[in-house]
Amino acid sequence: MNTNMIQRSVFALIAACGTAAVAEVPTYSVDVVATFSQTTTIRGASESGLIVGDQIINGMIRGFVASQGNGISMLPLPAGYASSTAMDANSSGVIVGAVHTSGFVFDGGEPAIWVPDGSGGYTVHIPQQFATQPSPLGELGINGGMATAINEAGVVVGWSRYQGFQGGPSTVFSIDQAPINLGELGFEATVEDINNNNVAVGGNYIFDLNTNTATHIGVPGDVGTVGFTHVLGYAINDSEQVVAAAHRATSGNDQWLTYLYDGAWSPLNPSQIATRFVGFYDNNNLGDVSASGGIYFAPEDALVLGYSSLIIPEDQHWTVAIGYMGNDRRVYTSAYNAGSDTNAIVVLVPDTGVCPADLTGDGALDFFDVSAFLNAFNAMSPAADFTGDGMYDFFDVSAFLNAFNAGCP
Repeated sequence: MNTNMIQRSVFALIAACGTAAVAEVPTYSVDVVATFSQTTTIRGASESGLIVGDQIINGMIRGFVASQGNGISMLPLPAGYASSTAMDANSSGVIVGAVHTSGFVFDGGEPAIWVPDGSGGYTVHIPQQFATQPSPLGELGINGGMATAINEAGVVVGWSRYQGFQGGPSTVFSIDQAPINLGELGFEATVEDINNNNVAVGGNYIFDLNTNTATHIGVPGDVGTVGFTHVLGYAINDSEQVVAAAHRATSGNDQWLTYLYDGAWSPLNPSQIATRFVGFYDNNNLGDVSASGGIYFAPEDALVLGYSSLIIPEDQHWTVAIGYMGNDRRVYTSAYNAGSDTNAIVVLVPDTGVCPADLTGDGALDFFDVSAFLNAFNAMSPAADFTGDGMYDFFDVSAFLNAFNAGCP
């Protein structure tokens, strides 16, 4: 469909609609992807709904991919390998993680990339790695590592392991190109995430791969008489908002508080009690945050502690864990049903208070949402697939117009 025709149709609709209402915090229904009886850990999810992680199978860790309608599928291992984990996936279905010939994949594994084979399965690749790299102890051999994150463009980041040590430099991995040592470029941290603008985060640093520029983001200001020693940056969205755990300079066990960084530091929950352990952290492009201190809905400036008040009454029998938040506000996580003694991988689907046409996530429908739709449509991005059929055609345009006309709840 011609872009000019789309623009004329949508702009005419804007003129007819007037001012839209502000959206409310969504409530959620629970959709079961697959039940499980093995120890199962979810470690990432894509915007297209792929959920990745690992299970304990016959005493070994095995990476999996799961999605609605397809359940859980174990990812293949290279010949001679016995264990794996899957850490992240993008909307093209490429999955990253690690594989190991025998034992605990997090200690001795090698980075791995799984690519869809076109027949519903995956082909596993071990990306190119360094032979040796400089270290504080001199030149050391590299013995494996892990791929931790991938963006929509397919840029893969992770870390390499020094021979005989747990540490090693943050690295850009590729199947067919040489790895890049980000530590030598100033990224003196272990990378955790990368956004779609090729900006990575880890520790106290963000790193722009386009310019090879590392930025030290410092620490929050003191809370009372207690300061902070460092932060662990866990997630970064396309606006470069960082979710981090800030480590308090205290001798007690109350060591960690959850913070947001957007050029300045702000606590996720000002009344949060510091915790001994680092919790779970994720954010989306709306600025929503899922963390141990609660779920923060940015456009509504609302903090909800836990999921119980967000789950619709019909699904209150599920106890839901903190999960990965998509840009469409779907949440990918695990849940437990005490009544049936059932564990499951689930998708929390926004049920009310959701404004599908609000593609900018600011709670209002206007020119900027139209522009975002047009850009997504021309790029054949999943954000423009309003019918969910994988096609980009008149029916998506019509569905967007209908959603725009319906307004925000």
